[in-house]
Amino acid sequence: MDGILSLYDVSSTLANIDQNVPRLLTFGALALICNFIYFGSGIYLGFKQKVVSMPIVATLIFIPHDLVYVMMFDKWFNVYDHWFMQLYWVGLIITNIEEFCFLYLAIKYGREEYAPSISQRAWTGLIFLALAGAFVAFVAIKSVLADELWFFTFGWTVWFCIPLVIPMMLKRNSTAGQSRLMWTAYIGMAISYWCAVYPLAPFFQSAVWLSLGGVIVVWALAVLWTIRSIESVASAHRKTVHSPA
Repeated sequence: MDGILSLYDVSSTLANIDQNVPRLLTFGALALICNFIYFGSGIYLGFKQKVVSMPIVATLIFIPHDLVYVMMFDKWFNVYDHWFMQLYWVGLIITNIEEFCFLYLAIKYGREEYAPSISQRAWTGLIFLALAGAFVAFVAIKSVLADELWFFTFGWTVWFCIPLVIPMMLKRNSTAGQSRLMWTAYIGMAISYWCAVYPLAPFFQSAVWLSLGGVIVVWALAVLWTIRSIESVASAHRKTVHSPA
């Protein structure tokens, strides 16, 4: 696939995967486990607290990314026929199901918070229209990016939801839908993925790529700090309210 921006050579990258099997299996498994904890916690809290736990824009990016990959069965199992890409295919089936749970949460609980003046039917229509637009935008971007094995876009989607979480919590003045477990797992997911792909190509050892990983970890730590701060203020407020006069 010829793209405007070339990130790595496919043949040598696949060869490097086969030369780093223990590393890929270890860090790849850790990344997936942390991802499942992050998504699973978010879904649980979303239904329990009846809130949108994943920023809607992030959900609209995650779904096309994973669903398009899953739909490319022939590419991973017949064209490349490589075990690592096939393992990712299996993992993304699970994550894509979880992402549709986030979409359901956005439809069910998002209108009251983000668009209370419109009907539920109109809100649902807007969500699906936005999802269709996200599909078109993702495919367009992917078509000019020479990321044939999707390793860059995996990392890019890890970053994508972070900038939206702190504003969401500050707007609510609440940690509803978020937890320290979620964001600890998020950090583990990012670190594990960056460790997994590091030896695969020079791009994944570049300052740009490593800086992106560093930004993700620092920003996630800021999310944890925000959660702690909001919880501390809420706890102090409860003590003040319930303290004897």
